[in-house]
Amino acid sequence: MSHLSIGRTGQIEPGAAVAAPESIPGARDGRGRFGEALAEAARSIMDGQDRLDAAVRAGRGGRVLSNEDILSLQAGVYRYTQELEIASKLVDKATSAVRTTLQSQQ
Repeated sequence: MSHLSIGRTGQIEPGAAVAAPESIPGARDGRGRFGEALAEAARSIMDGQDRLDAAVRAGRGGRVLSNEDILSLQAGVYRYTQELEIASKLVDKATSAVRTTLQSQQ
């Protein structure tokens, strides 16, 4: 199986030099910049979920929330939903790109 890469002309050329995986940042641990960004987004979403769960537990436990607490909770929920929406779009685009790549290889 020959390697494909993009040559000087911008066209894909079989057998052209391909960078060794060790020379690519993040390749050793299996993640590059995209993987790092995705992992950070996942951590942020999980943190948002934890904060939301804590607020619900506090409310169920009888804690009375001040106006500042409610406003802070609203802002946190807004940010959390925005992060979920962005992550959903990112996964959709990545899935579409993989599907296109796989279809072009057939």
